[in-house]
Amino acid sequence: TREERHRLLMLLKHFPGTITGLGRIEEAIVTRGGIKVKEVNPSTMESKIVKGLYFAGEILDVDGICGGYNLQWAWTSGYLAGKGAANA
Repeated sequence: TREERHRLLMLLKHFPGTITGLGRIEEAIVTRGGIKVKEVNPSTMESKIVKGLYFAGEILDVDGICGGYNLQWAWTSGYLAGKGAANA
């Protein structure tokens, strides 16, 4: 029901979590491969092949060293894709 979906959404949005430390560098992973960046408009993250299709994060063939760079890419590309889609 609508009420159940709303309750689930509220539970997920307000689920508490505590970061207790860092894992070992040997456990750090990144996904490689994906959609070629030359097929995407870097300003909007819109596909150059399929108009109205936007990409973000690890679906694109972008990777970097561990230490938050891939998280930053996910956030930044997500922002650009959302902004691009909203302005379309």
